[in-house]
Amino acid sequence: MGDHKATYERKKIVNMIEEIKGTLELEIRQYSQGPEYLEAVLHKKDLELLHSLLRKHLGPAAKESGRVANLPKEIQELVGAFGGLRNEQSFYYKQDGNQVMFAVIWPWQSNPDKLTLKSGISEIGQGSGPTDPP
Repeated sequence: MGDHKATYERKKIVNMIEEIKGTLELEIRQYSQGPEYLEAVLHKKDLELLHSLLRKHLGPAAKESGRVANLPKEIQELVGAFGGLRNEQSFYYKQDGNQVMFAVIWPWQSNPDKLTLKSGISEIGQGSGPTDPP
């Protein structure tokens, strides 16, 4: 049953990533190999639509831009693998057992009209970090 549940969670992240790809204009980065991890650049004008899609799939933001995050220890370790969360970043996640679907939004400091999105699925609680891109 555990394998079935993990497969179900992986299908949910694939569905979310496919909806994001089909809805927003993205510059997909080379690390986005495989259906379970997306790293892409998008225009700030699409930010509200992106937030809407992420809320639909992951629920409300666990950390909004400009706010302090109050995350469980295992989720803090997950975001630590990305270098932590800065004040201007947003973070979404949905946990089901050891499976965590996540999305992190980075506004660019060098170009305020651009954002980077990193989204995928990770196993937590077993000393593993986020799924590393190949």
